[in-house]
Amino acid sequence: MFVASADERRAAASWFPGHMAAGVRGLEQSADLIDAVLEVRDARLPDTTAVAHLHRKLARKPTFVLLNRHDLADVALTKAWVAALAPGRAGVFAGIGTSASSLRALRTALVSSPPRSSHGRARFRIAVIGAPNTGKSSVINALLRRKRTVVADKPGVTRHMSWLPLDGRTEMLDTPGVLQPKIAGVRAAWQLALCGILPASAIDPEQVVDDLRDWIAARGHPLNTDAELEAFARRRGMLRRDGESDRRNAALAFMKDFRAGRFGRITFEVPPERT
Repeated sequence: MFVASADERRAAASWFPGHMAAGVRGLEQSADLIDAVLEVRDARLPDTTAVAHLHRKLARKPTFVLLNRHDLADVALTKAWVAALAPGRAGVFAGIGTSASSLRALRTALVSSPPRSSHGRARFRIAVIGAPNTGKSSVINALLRRKRTVVADKPGVTRHMSWLPLDGRTEMLDTPGVLQPKIAGVRAAWQLALCGILPASAIDPEQVVDDLRDWIAARGHPLNTDAELEAFARRRGMLRRDGESDRRNAALAFMKDFRAGRFGRITFEVPPERT
């Protein structure tokens, strides 16, 4: 069982208070201008990357959910999650933030939704929210069908909120990513780090790979033979001068390969009724 060091706990704990807290406050101040919410989650962690409940003033707004990066997630579990999340929501979709065609159904649902509260204006305004690095900016660019937001494969890139026109009457609000102030357990921490949602400084990459190895070994996943960090390092020729494997850099390379989907589809969480 992994126990974070004091430095790692401090790094993880310090991830929320700065721009995340400011993002929550800014969104609450704009709540009266917002008609609906689009929550972008990572399809591999549909429960842990749920953050809509952190925005209390948006709780009663119609909510759309996108399970992003579904090409990296287990197909059957993604379908089960879509069905499980559907009740009480305006719509639940699975897509790929870098593929506009995969978001066609979501875009149609957004632009055809009537405003629930007019606020004396004809525009329909949607706040796009999500955990860091769940792909919000890529999703917005795909929905807009043009590049309007900065995209990077690391958390915390979007720092400011801005309104972007989706069509003649619909606008989208790009918001900074937010995450739970306290991460619920060791498993959630290494899975968030592996998916790139926690920053690299928050957890030991070697331990992340070891925890993944233990997780898949318990499930008989075919990734099991590829998740041995020592063997991975030697296959890549990642050795020090003394012949020992460079475990840290190998772990970082492993995590990069995982995020690129080179080990196949994995979903870490199952819907409640399938637990």
